[in-house]
Amino acid sequence: MAKGRKTGGRTAGTPNKASAGMKALLTEMLPDDRLKKEWNKWLRHSDPRIAFEAFKLASAYLFGKPVQAVAGEEMAAPIKIDISAIPTRHVKANE
Repeated sequence: MAKGRKTGGRTAGTPNKASAGMKALLTEMLPDDRLKKEWNKWLRHSDPRIAFEAFKLASAYLFGKPVQAVAGEEMAAPIKIDISAIPTRHVKANE
């Protein structure tokens, strides 16, 4: 961006053609009835690890991915700021 103005790319609100094309292709290849069967198959899988992974993926699609904390090496000590040197009243420059 140049000085806060958009200078190129799609205008705001214009859908991404590549994403729309992929979504149309997948919708054609996996109609609703087949998609429901596939989700049912994986959510009821005999291996609980696979079923749980399918559940996590389905939940992410339904509710969005959960927020993940940023992992750091170790917690830093809090920063202390001393504001006692700041005057309590406004002083004019030409006084």
